[in-house]
Amino acid sequence: MEKILIATKNKDKFEIVTKILNKINNVSYEYYSLYDIKNLEKSDKEEGNIEVRAYNKANQIYSSIKYNHFKYIIGIDDGIKMRGILRENVKDYIKDIINDKYLSEGEQVEIVRAYCFMNEKGEYKTVTTEIPFKYQKYNGNLKIEENSYPLSNVLRPIDSDKTVAQMDKNENNQYYLKYSEKKIKEVFK
Repeated sequence: MEKILIATKNKDKFEIVTKILNKINNVSYEYYSLYDIKNLEKSDKEEGNIEVRAYNKANQIYSSIKYNHFKYIIGIDDGIKMRGILRENVKDYIKDIINDKYLSEGEQVEIVRAYCFMNEKGEYKTVTTEIPFKYQKYNGNLKIEENSYPLSNVLRPIDSDKTVAQMDKNENNQYYLKYSEKKIKEVFK
């Protein structure tokens, strides 16, 4: 069975990407995250736009693995489009968004996600998706943890009254798939 490494430690991203890939592929893969790679030297320094950062994540792992036995290494990076402007580094805005200092109730935003698919030869293709959401104020005290996606508590699909965090896994995966399937299928043609 062929293997795919998803270059993330974020469990939510890992699960969403594996579900999307399982849905669109006729081939079964074994999936791995960065938690599965031992003695990996990884830089957390991020530079450039989301496509460049997704490529850098995939390439850094590709370059540091002595024997590459993965069909693909997938680098992923997110931005957020608010009021028509793409903010490349979501981390700079998370606290203000969650603390209701940036968006109005019901305001639409898009999560812009870049995927860089690098094959075993180092060849790559990058695709970018936009997934629309509406902002919903969070009532409570939310702890922001490393390798988590706290925006899932304040973003809801445009056709739902539940936040991403309130949705079951299948609903969540189907929503991401709806806006990602077409572009990700291009990689596997």
